[in-house]
Amino acid sequence: MKYVNISFREVKDSLLDCYITIMPTKYMSLSTEVEATYTNGYWGMAGNVSYLHRNIFKGAESLSLSTRVAYELQDQVWAKEWGINAGLKVPRFIFPFLSYDYKKNIHASTTFLESFSYQSIPNEFETQNIGLGMKYTWIKQRYQHAFDLFDLNYVTFNISDNFKDEYLNTGIFNKYYYSDHFIMRMGYSGTYNGFNSSRPLRNYSTSRYSVEAAGNSLYLLNKLIGTIRESDGSYKLFNIRYSQYAKAEYNVTYNQIFDQSNRFVYHAGLGIGIPYGNADVIPYEKRFYSGGANSVRGWGESKLGPGVYKRTTGTARDYNQAGDIKLDLNMEYRTKMIWKLEGAFFVDAGNIWTIKKYDEQEGGQFQFGTFLNQIAIAYGAGLRFDFKFFILRFDMGVKLKDPTLARQEQWIVQPVWNDLAFHFAIGYPF
Repeated sequence: MKYVNISFREVKDSLLDCYITIMPTKYMSLSTEVEATYTNGYWGMAGNVSYLHRNIFKGAESLSLSTRVAYELQDQVWAKEWGINAGLKVPRFIFPFLSYDYKKNIHASTTFLESFSYQSIPNEFETQNIGLGMKYTWIKQRYQHAFDLFDLNYVTFNISDNFKDEYLNTGIFNKYYYSDHFIMRMGYSGTYNGFNSSRPLRNYSTSRYSVEAAGNSLYLLNKLIGTIRESDGSYKLFNIRYSQYAKAEYNVTYNQIFDQSNRFVYHAGLGIGIPYGNADVIPYEKRFYSGGANSVRGWGESKLGPGVYKRTTGTARDYNQAGDIKLDLNMEYRTKMIWKLEGAFFVDAGNIWTIKKYDEQEGGQFQFGTFLNQIAIAYGAGLRFDFKFFILRFDMGVKLKDPTLARQEQWIVQPVWNDLAFHFAIGYPF
């Protein structure tokens, strides 16, 4: 259904009439989107075509198909990217050991996913990513749950010799991020929302949490059948070293409400990922980042950490600024101003670290004796436009403590232009 509304009208003798208004939605839809892009100083354009059928097998099953094509002009050559995604969502549990009554009484769905993407940057590298997965989602009271029964990603690279010599062999880019890898993971994630619409001015908390593991079943199988290790000590599948790691993340937000126009919002986030067994490092897309619109806002996106690691690429993105441990601590005061405009003042703290010592990320390893001194601190202010169905956000963050500087210079009392970061985003940061 596209729209459902329930209303009541009082009639005589203290009785109520109930009116239910239902607007059906179209069972098929086709949409297109064209956008301009601007990334790290490069302009480009992209297009998306999506198709959705909400009753493909006459049982409210939803079939979604989408494709994306993008081009970007980089130093007089065209980088290109294209991909396709397919998903089938069935509005029930597809699992053999659950009773009929349990399946009937819980709001759940099963989703099958497939994807393929290709990216090419001339004179640098080409990469292909094939994905396949199966996921369960269900809701129970204020909790939402998602369980990935399996999620496969097969990633391959074709790297030019010039790119290897200039970026990988010199340590500017981490070579592990550009290695073929295979991820076979299982994971669970959930959310809790304590907001009570009947008591909107009551304090409440929300939380997000997730845990996942990859490569364990493959590693166990290799052990059981006595597979011979490669020369580097690893096992391979399809001639690719598969990833093995465990990862967990938890975020909690508390809203302290004073009245309809004023509140304090507190947030804490902690994440940790550990590579082991068949892996020396977590895959790049599974690592943590710090800085940006939803983290320590005195730094740009992915421009903080790990630890006291110092950037090597100036204003461009440094792909070594990723870690295995993340800590975020935030406090924000929000107030309604005029019309749809809201204001905010905030203080952020946090950083990322690596579990192991990597040559490409000097100063990034987590140490219990030093990590407190490596926490970065920022403050700032922002404006938000609340249009009900989405929130447009502008934030300006200022560095207060930069752990990468010498100890006597870390506290920034008189910030300069380079100590500011500006962020444009949709939605609240937490």
